[in-house]
Amino acid sequence: MTGLETAIILVAFVITAAAFSFVVLNMGFLSAQKTQTVISAGMQEASSSLLFDGDMIAGFNIAATPKAMDNVTFYIRLSQGKEPVDLAGDKLVITYSNPRAQGVIYGPVANGTIVTLTQVIGDGDHLVEGGERWKCVVNFANAAFTTAVGAGGVCNPYDTFRLELRPSQGSVLSITRNIGAINDAVQVLS
Repeated sequence: MTGLETAIILVAFVITAAAFSFVVLNMGFLSAQKTQTVISAGMQEASSSLLFDGDMIAGFNIAATPKAMDNVTFYIRLSQGKEPVDLAGDKLVITYSNPRAQGVIYGPVANGTIVTLTQVIGDGDHLVEGGERWKCVVNFANAAFTTAVGAGGVCNPYDTFRLELRPSQGSVLSITRNIGAINDAVQVLS
């Protein structure tokens, strides 16, 4: 009888230990899987990156009072050795801000006529891939901004503005430019 009781207690300890080890192993596998997912997402985020390529050319309305920026043109490309970036309207958001205004000018909630993305060198799809170059034209005449102070959202002389390209995967490309005195209808911004 004592041997049977000892066997039952031993079996109970073995079953409890097996259940406990199953829980510990499952938690370990779950933690390892979550860690792998986080590392994979971080690597994907760090490996997709857009670059500003060349000069930013601005068009100004010099007949207006005050003189104001009508449009800007610039080029982007993919960083060397990085993963392709999708430029479709539901995968990329472009925001604009200056001291008086800010807003989304390209993306799922924006007017599709403010920003025009045109592939200059490439294979005709919506992806920025290695060796491709894209032209971005921002037409401020079609933009309606949330103004913080004052009237109008476009830049005036001696303003600073920022454009941010936010792809669904990868780092944000932030472009900040200062506008000097506006004397010509077309100027290169530095």
